[in-house]
Amino acid sequence: MKITRFDKTNAHPAHNGTILGMKAFSEGMNEPFSHLYGYLETNGIMDGSREGHSHPTAEIYIVMDGNGIVIINDEEAAVSAGDVIEIPRNASHTMENKSGKPLTWLAIWWN
Repeated sequence: MKITRFDKTNAHPAHNGTILGMKAFSEGMNEPFSHLYGYLETNGIMDGSREGHSHPTAEIYIVMDGNGIVIINDEEAAVSAGDVIEIPRNASHTMENKSGKPLTWLAIWWN
């Protein structure tokens, strides 16, 4: 059995250093997708801007802990632990944290 939890000390800077990222699954799992835990400190925004980023693959964020705002294209919504966010291909997206607690999510995308 293998159980993984986000650990800030094992994470690395991602998205131009605006978040910390860490793999959730062990090497050798051969999963048909890519993934990363995302961790955003209080009062921060991924990518450093509400403009966000986009890529040609669909993506899912599963909010693990905390509260924040997801911005996809011109829409924004409050999110909290347990929410599942579907991000379409080529959609500009980012996460913002205006709370007093870190925000953690699992990002999953297909190659």
